Amino acid sequence: MSETTSRLLDTCVQLGRDRPYTSAFSILAVVSGLACWTRIPSIDNTDRLESVRKAVNEPSRRFKTDTTSSKVFTLPDGRKLGYAEYGLPTGRPLFNLHGLPGSRIEAAALEPVAMKLGLRIIGVDRPGYGLSSPQPNCTLLDHPKDLIYLAEHLDLQEYAVLGTSGGGPYALACAYALPADKLKAVAVVCGMGAPDMSKKGMNIMHRAGFSFGWLYFPWICRLHMNRQPHARLDLPREERAVRLARLLLQAGNHPKDLELFDTDYAEDIIRLLVPNHEASFGGQGADAVVQDGQVMCSDWGFKLEDVRKDLPVHLWYGNYDVNCPPVHGIETQERIGDNAILHLEDETHGSITFNLTWGGANGDRAKVLQELVKSAGWEQN
Repeated sequence: MSETTSRLLDTCVQLGRDRPYTSAFSILAVVSGLACWTRIPSIDNTDRLESVRKAVNEPSRRFKTDTTSSKVFTLPDGRKLGYAEYGLPTGRPLFNLHGLPGSRIEAAALEPVAMKLGLRIIGVDRPGYGLSSPQPNCTLLDHPKDLIYLAEHLDLQEYAVLGTSGGGPYALACAYALPADKLKAVAVVCGMGAPDMSKKGMNIMHRAGFSFGWLYFPWICRLHMNRQPHARLDLPREERAVRLARLLLQAGNHPKDLELFDTDYAEDIIRLLVPNHEASFGGQGADAVVQDGQVMCSDWGFKLEDVRKDLPVHLWYGNYDVNCPPVHGIETQERIGDNAILHLEDETHGSITFNLTWGGANGDRAKVLQELVKSAGWEQN
């Protein structure tokens, strides 16, 4: 990010805090929003894009992308909670908290690794996503309450939690709020940090969104989300897949992201992301996404310093991540204390998920789940 752009955003943030509804701030926010939509040319990848177009409706070689694993649980207040189970049915339970946007289907990516490690993966839709009912005015600490009810429904005696990207703040809320006798370990992968943390290293889009966009200009964020490939449910699935792949193949992307398309692993990633986003936007559209952004940019309702000190908390961040930069992992570790283990990897926001969480092209790089299993005391003999 240029120094001029950085200063512009800093001015927007300060003005937004002092007088969030002034016309000057409105103009700056709109300009920043429009700048976020500027398209970077794609590399000439005609063959790769055509391969994605053909592959999107074929069965995935790695992931279970249908909805046969999906279920609905009715919460005590009458809301519906959508979830899906993957991996070993009798394995150690792991709640997977999806990104922003995302859905329970995202957890399907963990099944191959889960089978090797003896894990039972439970992916959960947050309020308004997928099969879950909306929950107006919800807070970050409301989601752990839903998970407690779901754990009781599933008769889980113990479990761990994994939160990726937008699921990171919710995983930290779980670290604070879930029962100590049940929760054995937590992992956060490229998770957004607390609202007061540094934005150093963020690209312009995320810095604008998380500094002031979600809170003060949700309509801009909604417009932005609705024009993204994953939200265009009015388009044929093949066209959405190609547009999503084109976005991932932009010339300005890091080589770590571009090299994913050198293998057929990219096709399986697209095969999973497309139905994941269909579930995400198919119910409430972008409303749940906007509420999600507002929740994680508002006061969290707890201090990271108050996370219990006997709970292993793994923090995985990519040195090349410009969405949720490594400074968020560093500051989170400092606040939680010695029981938080910081892992800084030479990965991007996407590659740390696709490689170190999902296991990579060969399924043998799943360091995130391997370390989580060790910390929970679940290593198989």
